[in-house]
Amino acid sequence: GISAAIFIMLFGRLVYLNPLFTKAENAYHVPWEVVEICDAIEVEGREVTAAFPREFLLYVRQYSAYICMPYGREVYDYYDPLFTLLERDEIELKELAELSKQRQCHYIVLPKNKKLIGNLEDYFYEIFTEVGDYTVYCDRSVYIGLY
Repeated sequence: GISAAIFIMLFGRLVYLNPLFTKAENAYHVPWEVVEICDAIEVEGREVTAAFPREFLLYVRQYSAYICMPYGREVYDYYDPLFTLLERDEIELKELAELSKQRQCHYIVLPKNKKLIGNLEDYFYEIFTEVGDYTVYCDRSVYIGLY
C-alpha cells in the first residue's frame, strides 16, 4: 500500500502535463469539436475512417467506436507519412489526397489555420461540414451510405 504510493509519487508521470490533455467540456470528457465532428460523420451500423489532427487523437475512439483513424493514437512512436503531412504548417493537398485515398479515408479533418496548397475538390473531396476552427472534407469517390 504505502510503498506502492511512494513508488508512484517518485516514478509516475502527471497525466495533466500531457500537451494533448484538455479539461473536460462535457459528459464524454472530450472536446466539443470531437463530439460535433464524430456525430456528423458517423454512419449508423458501419465504420468510417477519418484523418484527424493531433489534438483529437486521444478523443475520437473514446467517443465513437465506429470512427477509425488511419493511424493510431501512439503515432509519435513511429513515422507515419499521412500524420506527418497533417502536422505541417503548409499542406500540399495533392499529396494529402493521395495518402488519404491509399488509407481509404472517407474524411479529412483540417484546422482552418493551415495553409493549403492546391484544392481538395480537384481530387474528389468536398467540404462536408465546418465545426469551430475545423473543416471536414468527404471523399466523393467512395460511397459510404451518406448520399
